[in-house]
Amino acid sequence: MRTKPIRALATMAATITISTTALLAGAAPASARPALPARAATPAELESLVDAAVSGHLRDDRIPGAAVTVVRGGRTVLAKGYGVADVRTRTPVDAERTGFFLGSLAKLFTAQSASRLVTEGRIDPRADVNDRLRGVVVPDTHPGRPVTLHHLLTHTAGFDSDLVGRNEAAPEDVEPLAESLTTRRPPRVRAPGETAAYDNYAYALAGRLVADTSGQDFPAYVDTHILRPLGMSGSTFAQPQPARIAAHLARGYRPDGGSGWIEAKGQYGAWSPAGPGAVSTAGDMGRWLVDQLTADSAANRLMRRVHHRQDPRLPGVGYGYEEWRRGGHTGWFKDGDIPGFHSSLLLLPEQDLGVFVVFNGDGTDGRAAWDGRKLIDEVVDALAPASATPDPAPTAAGPDPATYTGSYRSARVSRTSLMAVEGLVGAVTVEADGERGLRTTGLSLDPDRDEQRWTALGDGLFRERGGSGATLAFTADGVLVSSATPTTAYEKLSWRRSPALHLTLLGSGLAVTALGALAFPATAAVRRLRGRPPHPRGARASRAAAAVTGLLAVAFAGTLAAVVADGNAMMERVPLGSPLLSAVTGLGTALVAASPGVVAGAVAAWQRGWWTRTGRTLFTITALASVTTASMLLTYHLVGAPLAWLAG
Repeated sequence: MRTKPIRALATMAATITISTTALLAGAAPASARPALPARAATPAELESLVDAAVSGHLRDDRIPGAAVTVVRGGRTVLAKGYGVADVRTRTPVDAERTGFFLGSLAKLFTAQSASRLVTEGRIDPRADVNDRLRGVVVPDTHPGRPVTLHHLLTHTAGFDSDLVGRNEAAPEDVEPLAESLTTRRPPRVRAPGETAAYDNYAYALAGRLVADTSGQDFPAYVDTHILRPLGMSGSTFAQPQPARIAAHLARGYRPDGGSGWIEAKGQYGAWSPAGPGAVSTAGDMGRWLVDQLTADSAANRLMRRVHHRQDPRLPGVGYGYEEWRRGGHTGWFKDGDIPGFHSSLLLLPEQDLGVFVVFNGDGTDGRAAWDGRKLIDEVVDALAPASATPDPAPTAAGPDPATYTGSYRSARVSRTSLMAVEGLVGAVTVEADGERGLRTTGLSLDPDRDEQRWTALGDGLFRERGGSGATLAFTADGVLVSSATPTTAYEKLSWRRSPALHLTLLGSGLAVTALGALAFPATAAVRRLRGRPPHPRGARASRAAAAVTGLLAVAFAGTLAAVVADGNAMMERVPLGSPLLSAVTGLGTALVAASPGVVAGAVAAWQRGWWTRTGRTLFTITALASVTTASMLLTYHLVGAPLAWLAG
């Protein structure tokens, strides 16, 4: 599961470094590309830069260990381990031996495997995947619009996103890939080929397509055709891993809120072609990077070709890779996030440069993912310096930027599962900023800069102010596209679907409903103390129902707050499933089920004249609040199986 990077803090007392450093290949002449600084870093300078940067991340962001590999000129020029792989045994990270879970970097191996079969003529990337799949069938949801391998590898297949309960804590509990692809298949929610929406199920399905076409199970195919030929002896997709690899696995961690760590679980799962279970070392990833840069194979070229652009002016999507642009350079990027592990990888073919970074900790507020991106930028700046991007002058061409203001939601946000709640709190807001500018919140990957300001370049294209070179575009069909996330578009929402409105409705609905837990028992107690006769049985039952609904609202709000309070823990709870998540949906179901009783009580109160007019009005407000709460719970699928059909 990809998440926004979040920050951390603490260092290992001893930073252990192991591995080799070789001479750097010559950089392109300064005259060929304007440079700041004027020359590329020497090997010693590069090592010093990486040492300082990684040590700072481990110390400041409370991450136990890391490994970094840099390749250039057809060889590994830096491969180094930092910190510890296991906080209990204090085992140091070894770049050649320590295995790290790759998360979504596994998708690169899936794309490479599929691309090999395409270039061998064994798979037609534009053919219906059902033509090759055995034991797994993709429903014909959009007649005449079949899902193809091309769609799977470009995140445009149109499947919904649902990772709840998809992973396991132990490799022995992983179910077969074909079984999981059938029993846990998310619905198709959009026609294929139209919108990029990061898709784990699609890559799992691509892995199964590789297996069914080749006649080998997926881990065996990757091992036979990629890992062993490259000498990647510390890498595997097998679950459980071979003993020689399992013995050197790093453990993943999240900060415990104090000075220690909690071991993260949930790195295994059936959908291994999409990320779970895949393991490699920094040394092995260096060998893979060298092959990607030096082996001019048809499969490698196919992977590094843009196959889909949401907007023709912005970076696009290759097979497995995302196109990357910065400082005048164009490359290919991929990152991976799985509980306790965060990795990033970049290829710059024109510079003959590759970088791999991995951490075995989430970091405080999940900052490890952002730390990896920052380190890659620093390495690129050191080895392939380029000119800074000046802020552009605003243009009067094109529509008024105010045309694009409003709320946008990531296309990957689920429409049918509990993960729909991401859309409630993770929307992008676009506002006018002066006459020809925009201001966005919720779009930045930098945890320290949620707000970004943009200058119009004309025709719906904007560049970020501040020299970052980031761009965003608005398409004619109301889609926002960011250069930072080419694998996911953002769809504009009407005011009725505004997350800010829905959050207000849910919060106020829960608050008013919760008041009933105190107010109605209190008024009944006061009435008894004053010696007044009791209300009719129906009136008492209605107030009791409202009080119970209020208690459910309090319990639901408290449980939901416990789930989202720790973003790192939530990253584990979602793919593993947890009692807290079950409690949230169970309480949500009870709240929805209880609301009709409160509404019925409000109707009966007016029909039968219960209480004073003020009492009836207040009870009616409570009933409306319970209905509002129920509607939001159903909208965001915060209910369990008994009411899931209503939410659908």
